[in-house]
Amino acid sequence: MISHTQLHSLECKCFTWKPIIAGALTAIGLSFLLNLFSIAIGLTAFTTNSQGIENLALGGLIATSLGIIVSMFASGWLAGYLGNRYCVKRHLGAFYGFLTWCVALIGTIFLTEYVQHYITYFTHFISGASITNFAVSNNAGVPLINTATSTNNIVISTYIVFCLFFLSAFSCSLGGHCGMRYVNKDERIEGKV
Repeated sequence: MISHTQLHSLECKCFTWKPIIAGALTAIGLSFLLNLFSIAIGLTAFTTNSQGIENLALGGLIATSLGIIVSMFASGWLAGYLGNRYCVKRHLGAFYGFLTWCVALIGTIFLTEYVQHYITYFTHFISGASITNFAVSNNAGVPLINTATSTNNIVISTYIVFCLFFLSAFSCSLGGHCGMRYVNKDERIEGKV
C-alpha cells in the first residue's frame, strides 16, 4: 500500500521554479527590447498635425500590442519547454506560462519603480529644477477641466490597459502550453517521448 507522503512527493516532482524564473527574465528582457523598438518606429513616423498624432497613437498601440504578444509568447514557450523535462503532465504548460507572466509582472513593477525614482531624482539633480504643479484655471480659481471628456478618456485608457495585460497573460500561457508540448526531433528518434 502506498502511503500518503509517497503520493504527495510524486505529485510535487512535476513542478519546479527554474523554468519559470528563466522565462520571467526572458520576458523582462524581450519586453524592454521590443518596447524600445516600437518607440523607435513610432518616433520615425511622427508628424506634427493632429491626424498624425492620432495615427502615431494608434500605431504605437498596435506596435506595443505586437511586442507584448511576441515577447510573452516566447518567454512562456521557453518556460514550458524547459519545464517539460521535469513534468510529464503536458497540460501544465499553460500554468507554467501563467506563472512566468506573474513573476515577470512583479519583476517589471519593481524595476519600473526603481528606474522611475532614479530618473526623476537625477534629472532634477542635474537640471537644478524643483517640482512644481501647474494648473490652468479661470479667474475664480476653478480649474478648467472638462470632466466628461477626462472621465471618458480614463475609462477608455483603463480598458486598453486591461486588454494589454490580458493579451500578455494569454499569450504567455499559450506559449507555455506550446512549449510544454514541443518535442525535439532527436527525442522522437531516441524514443524518449
